[in-house]
Amino acid sequence: MEDLVLQQALDDDDLHQALLDHLEAGIYMVDRNRRIRYWNRGAEHISGYMAHEVAGHFCQGDLLMHCDSEGVGACGKGCPLTAVMFDGKPRECDLFLRHRHGHRIPVHIRSAAIYDAAGAITGAVEVFEQVTTRAPIDRGALEAHGCMDDLTEVANRRYGEFKLGQALERLRTFGIPFGWMVAEIDDVAKLEHRYGHGIVESAMKMIARTLDHNVGSLDSLSHWDRTEFRIEVHSCRGKELAGMVARLEVLARASNLEWWGDSIRVSVSIAGVMAEPGDTLADLENRLANALAKSRAGHGNRDAEGSPKNDFLKLGDERCLP
Repeated sequence: MEDLVLQQALDDDDLHQALLDHLEAGIYMVDRNRRIRYWNRGAEHISGYMAHEVAGHFCQGDLLMHCDSEGVGACGKGCPLTAVMFDGKPRECDLFLRHRHGHRIPVHIRSAAIYDAAGAITGAVEVFEQVTTRAPIDRGALEAHGCMDDLTEVANRRYGEFKLGQALERLRTFGIPFGWMVAEIDDVAKLEHRYGHGIVESAMKMIARTLDHNVGSLDSLSHWDRTEFRIEVHSCRGKELAGMVARLEVLARASNLEWWGDSIRVSVSIAGVMAEPGDTLADLENRLANALAKSRAGHGNRDAEGSPKNDFLKLGDERCLP
């Protein structure tokens, strides 16, 4: 009966459905059992999942797998759709959905209940929009000048070093602070031994997308080495840098790589240091290596749920905080 009511709601006015299909926002509807009954083109674009792939599936299954900034999953007790179907009250929140390719995208979510003519709740609708944290990179211009990395589709090391030079000059001339971060895949040899050739490259693509979607609008992300990225965090303080390091590590570890039928969570270490007047690239890299070692050591310091306690950056450590 519930399925019939939802289907009638969609079929009664084709114009309404056509309008929903052309909205940029992602929109999907579920029945009382949270089975997906409608999925618009905006949802396809943002998530990477096509409507025919998700229709009839449960939203709490292995699809968007929303999580918060601490890496805690929103399915179950934290599911907005379950909540609105329980009390009928609309809700809004910011979460991170898992794209079809495995990376994490920040989204703003609005959820509301769906009612039948008698006023009974028959399902729920979720509207989600990507939270844009940075202006789109002019990839064509960077590629034309040899500044893009072909594998990860972010800036290459040459461009990253150029942006770092600019940041150091701003610090010397105007005193504008910035952070210098590293993100590196752990246990590469074990990863390749278990999953074979190509796994590292695929993992780097996924991690690049997660980082690119979740750094600041003026920050500069570059592919530094085979398994490493660098991020110049523009105009930040130590406390902000520490928070960003913790958040990005959580999101990188919450990303899932689909590899020949297996869903793999790649272990990633992330660390950061604050730049100081007079620093050179070598100075930053030396301090960053020490901070990265502490990050790896901190991986064993986790709570009962497996989430990092995010305390590998402490006051005074490697001059991370001013």
